[in-house]
Amino acid sequence: MVTMSRGQAHTLEAFVAATVLLASVTFALQVTAVTPLTASTSSQHIENQQASVAQGLLDAAAENGTLERTVLLSNISSSQEDNYVDGGPPTAFGQMLNDTFNDRGIAFNVDIYTVQANQQGKSLNRIGLVHMGKPSDHAASASRLVTLMDDDVLHEPAGQVAVPTNTTLDSASSFYLEERHDGDPVWTVLKVEVVVWRM
Repeated sequence: MVTMSRGQAHTLEAFVAATVLLASVTFALQVTAVTPLTASTSSQHIENQQASVAQGLLDAAAENGTLERTVLLSNISSSQEDNYVDGGPPTAFGQMLNDTFNDRGIAFNVDIYTVQANQQGKSLNRIGLVHMGKPSDHAASASRLVTLMDDDVLHEPAGQVAVPTNTTLDSASSFYLEERHDGDPVWTVLKVEVVVWRM
């Protein structure tokens, strides 16, 4: 009859435990595929940072009036998904977008959302102001409401800037947005959304 000393039993136990632990780790590594696109706390931090930067940019552009002047461009088409594809529009807001994101290898889309009346009631209508591509799974977004008044002046692109015209919204023969408040000095309220992602 073979007897095992207490030391040999502990050694055997330790060896078996180490083998089980090693097998578990090996199995876990084979099951979990870690890729550069795998979500992590660092990528979440980057998304949060990009969303904060986009929100700050929108807020600053709204405060200094450049956001409003951009949505008042006379050449924006409601039927065109991609009014601008290489960067921001030729306005101070567009230059802010380019300086903040485009020059740092971060792509962005800018969409304008309005409420549109139809036979079924009302629906949300999207107008693509800037379309630089399809956002990645880790894209971040920020938005800001803009109120347009009847007496707001339309702007037209002139080189890399937008210059005011002599036409107000209530006297324009055509504009990409429809009036929403008849008899009210408010022409419409719209939402501008910026979506950003690393290229």
